Amino acid sequence: MAKCKYCHADITRLDKEVCPFCGGSKPLEGDSGQTQDITKVIDQVEHADQIKFHSKVVAAILAIFLGIFGANSFYLGFKKKGFIALAISLVAIAGLGSLIYFVANWHSPFAYLIFYFVMEAIMIGVGVNYLVSRSITDSSGAFLK
Repeated sequence: MAKCKYCHADITRLDKEVCPFCGGSKPLEGDSGQTQDITKVIDQVEHADQIKFHSKVVAAILAIFLGIFGANSFYLGFKKKGFIALAISLVAIAGLGSLIYFVANWHSPFAYLIFYFVMEAIMIGVGVNYLVSRSITDSSGAFLK
């Protein structure tokens, strides 16, 4: 890329009248017209051998057994989604279970288990989806193995 003769910022050949950074007039005047090889600027991925690929089997097992706590989302790198799943599970199980236990006068531990089993059935579906789908990615965009 060409550089402005005043501020030395990278500019394009289209900015030959005024530098968009410093406002200097004719920033390319006196430039020899040589361009720079852009491939030298692009950094290569460092430590490419240390990239960890996530397994769809592990993600499915975590979804089925610990999915109501967001373990599968944490495993795949989606921390925000994991915390949201944990909060929804706590509200659904504790909040709605308490509502049935106290308001509906159904004094039984099954009042809490109803919502637990509903959430668990949803997470079993998510786990099966991990196993059969080929387009599931982790937080870095890599497909699950």
